[in-house]
Amino acid sequence: MYATTEDVFSLKTVIQSFRNWPKIFRLFWTVQKGYFITILILNILQGLFPVGMLYVTQEIVNAVSRGVSQEGDTVVISFLFFLSFILVKQLVTLIQNYVEGLFQSLLSNRLREMVLDKASTLGLADFENAEVQDQLKRAQQETTYRPYQIFVLLLSIVSGVISLVSTSLFLVFWKWWVVFILVLFPLISFYSYFRLSQQEFYIRWSRAERERKGWYISYLLTHDRAFKEVQIYKLGSYLITHFRDLIKQFFYEDKKIAKSRLKTALVFESLTIAMIGLMSFIAIKAAFLKEILLGNLVSYIQGITLTQTTSQSLMHSLIGLSQHNMFVEQLFVFLDRDSSDPVKQQKVDIPAPQENDPFVFESIEFVNVSFTYPETERPVLQNLSFKIKKGESLAIVGENGSGKTTLVKLLTLLYKDYEGQILINGTDLNVFDLDQIRTKIGVVFQDFMQYEMSIRNNVGFGDLSLLHHDDILYDALEKSGMRSLTEGLPKELDTQLGKWFTEGLQLSGGQWQRIAIARAFLRNADLYILDEPSASLDPLAEKEVFDALNLLTKERMGIFISHRYSSAQYADNIMVLDQGRIVEFGTHTELIRLQQKYARMYNLQASPFVAQS
Repeated sequence: MYATTEDVFSLKTVIQSFRNWPKIFRLFWTVQKGYFITILILNILQGLFPVGMLYVTQEIVNAVSRGVSQEGDTVVISFLFFLSFILVKQLVTLIQNYVEGLFQSLLSNRLREMVLDKASTLGLADFENAEVQDQLKRAQQETTYRPYQIFVLLLSIVSGVISLVSTSLFLVFWKWWVVFILVLFPLISFYSYFRLSQQEFYIRWSRAERERKGWYISYLLTHDRAFKEVQIYKLGSYLITHFRDLIKQFFYEDKKIAKSRLKTALVFESLTIAMIGLMSFIAIKAAFLKEILLGNLVSYIQGITLTQTTSQSLMHSLIGLSQHNMFVEQLFVFLDRDSSDPVKQQKVDIPAPQENDPFVFESIEFVNVSFTYPETERPVLQNLSFKIKKGESLAIVGENGSGKTTLVKLLTLLYKDYEGQILINGTDLNVFDLDQIRTKIGVVFQDFMQYEMSIRNNVGFGDLSLLHHDDILYDALEKSGMRSLTEGLPKELDTQLGKWFTEGLQLSGGQWQRIAIARAFLRNADLYILDEPSASLDPLAEKEVFDALNLLTKERMGIFISHRYSSAQYADNIMVLDQGRIVEFGTHTELIRLQQKYARMYNLQASPFVAQS
């Protein structure tokens, strides 16, 4: 997106990033109005405290310098006022820290929720896009504190401006040019610090992909899914070396920026100390010549220091605000991104069917459907035309890369930009409410999920409305052959699965697959799609699953994909794919009689068993 440091963090992009402020302030307001208003009031008070401290300090020093014997009451009153002022200031600070801590926690939680909510609306094409993954990584990194830091910096700028104006007026009555120099000097250093912020932001912005690689290496080394291969192939040292190289790069980049910042700070801090020293000398000389009182000397020196630190702090706050703005810009780039999900892209509201006239799949038909993945040129599916009717089952077979799983993605509405037509009951798919269409599909993907949760959740996720209907959950488990195992467990449906959490039960690959099948069968769907449903199943379990599928599809439709050609004969019809094209279609008997690709592959798989017999 950006080519250079100047492109990513220029004055123009910084100014443009301020367009997100209305969103940010709406967010602050909706998080907790009471805390938001309280924090504003407390920060205004904090801005007035410095000049108040200058005044009470001046009064107590002047009272003491005039002589305790002459004005003892004045000294006592000034001292009590001084103590009261400090007490109020500390009380306000304590309340401010308490309220800001709670507000920050609420804001951080809300932002995490917003990122997760947005991620849940994205489409499969988004998750398969490296640029979107980088945006998500940046959004996740910055959600915990960046927007709140903008809020803090804005408040510090408000209180800083109040302090600067009040202390400047205090000094103006002594020498106006002192204020001018104290304010002008930090402005001169602004350019140097802004350039450093440019470099720092660009470094952090460009790290997103490398940080994702670091996270992935960490994942491989710390999760059980990769543990076996990491141990057997002795990958630990290799992966750790790559991880170490990544963090060394990060450290080198951070060190380079830190050195530049140190050099810049040394130059301007040295000049600042010399400037403060000169002005303090002028004030001391005036006190020595009896031109001002001792209390005035103390307050002027404090005023010089306070004005300089406040103006310098304001300069750093403005630069920090600009940098935080750019990070938050990345957050809103992600939050404002359009989803590639066909359901989310559907703009037209389509009336729901009437209860007395429920919508049911009678047929699904592909008419000359072709599909090419985004940012690629080779079509994965080419001119597919086939039809499946209610009460029928269809097996899809073919070699690896023939387009079988891509076909499932189109059937489950995970991709939209295909050529040709997909018809439901003879009508184009896009005429229907796609969200409703998706609810009528039960699917087991080839890379099905193993939720590190209870059996109830693992099965109930197929239809959340049935999550606490135990009899229906057990019925789905019965169809997948997992009921007896579940009933034999101490906590039955509430048994924790996996080993990530305490008291977890680890299942075999085949048992996990049966749980996934039960999840699909739980849904009262019109179409069941099973992608490699027997990959982890033994022959007996495979037969049980296909018997259940055939029973389910008597009044519905069933599609399953398999590399086992022996499994295909369970279906009413078989479709053979080769390089994205349909090369054969018919029953098992018909395709065997043709003696083409299906027959060759079937005989090839069967030959070892025939030879043994």
